[in-house]
Amino acid sequence: MTVARFAPCPHCGAPLSYLEGASGSTLTPKCPRCQAGVTVPRATLLMADHSRPSDRATSVDVKLRS
Repeated sequence: MTVARFAPCPHCGAPLSYLEGASGSTLTPKCPRCQAGVTVPRATLLMADHSRPSDRATSVDVKLRS
């Protein structure tokens, strides 16, 4: 069974999805952004989490003509 949790990379702060038990899991996953190794207790697959904006994202205002 695959278990997911969401947390930032401990090195660069990028939002990540930690998928435990997924195909391709390893005990030595690397952050897809900074390529630093992340310490995990179980075999994990790391993926960038684009489902929500990161804390470091800047706000952009867009004006549409009507």
